[in-house]
This record gives sequence, structure tokens and C-alpha cells, in this order.
Amino acid sequence: MSNRMSVLSRRLGRFAGGFSFATVAFFSIGLYAAANTKGQIVFLFAGLVLVCLFASFVLWLAHGFAWAMISEKPSEEKKPAEALKPADPLKPAEAMKPAEPIKAAESVKPAEAVKPAEAMRPAEAMRPAEAKRAAAAKNPAEENVIVSEDPPDAKYTITGRRVY
Repeated sequence: MSNRMSVLSRRLGRFAGGFSFATVAFFSIGLYAAANTKGQIVFLFAGLVLVCLFASFVLWLAHGFAWAMISEKPSEEKKPAEALKPADPLKPAEAMKPAEPIKAAESVKPAEAVKPAEAMRPAEAMRPAEAKRAAAAKNPAEENVIVSEDPPDAKYTITGRRVY
């Protein structure tokens, strides 16, 4: 782990240094272009300076984190496998109990018989729309009349509650 982090830190440092150099170079070229020309080339170099500045900042930050993760003490040499001894001898596991026998299929109750559904009545024959309207007009007593529960001079609040 330490070796990998040191390699990563070195590479990030090199990239960050390269982008820092590119930032200074593009900035100086942009200043020279601004002094000698009045074209749009100045905006190109200004954009390149901003991109390189951001990239170098991020890379220097990553380099710092990678450098901080490198351990200070060198990794110890690994001991040969023969020198390692088990700390405690392993105890044998407890004997497993035998599984319970499976019940016979005869002891299971049979499913209840499905009851037949009630007989459905046949659908009514379709009547023309005029016959339906005539049937509705014949029963004026069945019509629902919407009666306003509130008197016409009722007062309400902004939220819609009635004020008594």
C-alpha cells in the first residue's frame, strides 16, 4: 500500500507541476497576445489559463492527499510461514443433531371443495337513448334537488371557513 501511494503521489505531483507550468505559459502568451493584437485569440488563452489553473489546483490537492497517506515507517519484512504458530489449538465442533423425520403426506388435510358461484342473471337488453330519457322524465319525485345548506348572506374567511 505504501509503495502504491508513493508512486501515485509522485505521478500526481508531476502532473500538477506540468499543469502549473502550462498555466504560467498560457498566461504569459495571453498577455503578449493582448498587447500586440486585438483579436479573439486573447479569449482562447484566457480560457486555457482558467482550465489549466483549475486542473493544477485539483491535482495539487490530490497529490497532497496521496502524500499524506504514505506511512512513515517502512513495511516490515514478512516472516516465513514456518515461524507462525497457531495461538490456540482448535476444539472439535459439537456433534450435530439428526434432522427430524418428515411427516407423511397422508396426515395433511385435503383442500376444501370449491363452491360454485351464484348464478348470474342475464344482462338487460339495451334500450334506445330516447326510451331512457323518457323513463327518467316520468319519475320527477326521484330527482335529487341540490339544496344549499348555507343562506345567501353567509360570510366566509379567506381559508373558506364559514363565519357564524
